[in-house]
Amino acid sequence: MTPADRLESASEARAIIGTVISLLENPTVEALDRSGVELQTATARIEEINKDGLASGAPLRSAVTALRKDLQRAALLLRHAWEFRAAAGGQAAYTPRGELTAPLAPISRLELRG
Repeated sequence: MTPADRLESASEARAIIGTVISLLENPTVEALDRSGVELQTATARIEEINKDGLASGAPLRSAVTALRKDLQRAALLLRHAWEFRAAAGGQAAYTPRGELTAPLAPISRLELRG
């Protein structure tokens, strides 16, 4: 595999991880399922990069560094995926930092007049 091929694989993996992050920021059962499929594809690209050893060349090192940061963010979202739950008033979501935010429950008021 040439350095250009490895750089292309890193770019493809990064784009896929970006899709996974987008899916996991607004988690649904379907989003979690699709994330698994997308992660398998990204894993294949990362394995292509790793076949020949360490990243060489500044562009590839930069791409691999960015990919690692994206993977850390996706991993954070996945670690919190077990907290996923749908609330009666809406659906849970994640902030860009990977923190779970649950929608506020609707407030009802009852007034008794006598």
